[in-house]
Amino acid sequence: MDISRLLLSETQRSDALRMVAKRLVDVSGADYVAIGLSNPAYPEGTGFFEAVAGTLGVDHVSGRLSPKQGLTAKVVATGVPVVSRNITEEEGYNPPPEVAEAMSVLGLGMYLPLRAAGRVFGILVAGWRRGSPHEDVAANEVPMMEMFAGQAALTIQQVQARLMVVEDRDRIAKELSTTVIDRLFAIGTHLHGIAGLVQPHEAQHLMGHAIDGLDDATQQIRSAIFALHPDTSGQQQSASDKVLDEVDVAAATFGFTPRFVVEGPVDRSLGPLPQQELVRAVREALSHAASHRNVTKAEVIVRVTDDRIALTVRDDGEVDERQPIEGALAQLRSRARRLGGECSVRSGGSSGTVTFWELPLSGESRGSGRTLG
Repeated sequence: MDISRLLLSETQRSDALRMVAKRLVDVSGADYVAIGLSNPAYPEGTGFFEAVAGTLGVDHVSGRLSPKQGLTAKVVATGVPVVSRNITEEEGYNPPPEVAEAMSVLGLGMYLPLRAAGRVFGILVAGWRRGSPHEDVAANEVPMMEMFAGQAALTIQQVQARLMVVEDRDRIAKELSTTVIDRLFAIGTHLHGIAGLVQPHEAQHLMGHAIDGLDDATQQIRSAIFALHPDTSGQQQSASDKVLDEVDVAAATFGFTPRFVVEGPVDRSLGPLPQQELVRAVREALSHAASHRNVTKAEVIVRVTDDRIALTVRDDGEVDERQPIEGALAQLRSRARRLGGECSVRSGGSSGTVTFWELPLSGESRGSGRTLG
């Protein structure tokens, strides 16, 4: 139930799956847990390490494409699980090269298909070191592990279906914004120019009526675009309450509640769009912080002045230098630039990581309730 809630929350899928893998390590005593997904969009013969956890020191392969080979390819193709007390001696073992050496110490191993709606779309691999005190217990819990894999598969399928809906909405909104809105705006500008050249009063009146109609249509389409991105946190909540909800959700991932500081009239000064962007920024910055290792402290600071809103998220975790800073932060930077703001990330070794984000506030985006643009 906890894992289903985590996967179905607003946490980024990759971060949620890493938490699932870590949780499975905790409850099963496994030394290696990997969740791999296949997708027609990946290069042929490859899969994706969505999450890796355990004591073998290969967590860094999370988020990487890998050859689909050996028992992984067999289980994904057939949907039949493979369980062995000596997994490294199993016929066709052949793990991906990134983890082969580390996995050589395993005794008990389980390759379980992630299957939903009659389709295998991934695999759950769990392994225990030879001589592990948990090995004998785990060997008798294969049905429980298979049930866990089935539940995880159903939940991941729900997440993927939801992501497809979100992506479709984003695509429609982008098409409306970049084609229809731009075209209507161009036509309206052209008509304004023509109206200045038309002399008879009746013709000017008709032209003005047509321009007003275009303006109304443009506004309706803008409203439809924003409706494609509903705010599920509740329309009646204040901005600080919405941010606090995100902090509370992040607490389940961190294992502690990040410190939350508000400076300035955040609940009186922000219109709908700045509120929405702030909540997204907090969510994505905390998701990035949660991807770091050994995080013991995190802090969220929101500052609002007459003309700007700023967010600072700090954590003391360790950054894997081999992993690029992308994912949610790429979207965060893109949206900030589009709205005239900025976003930056600074990693300072022992001093942790600081994510800084800010947006300008015009008169229309403050307490009037109107949106930017």
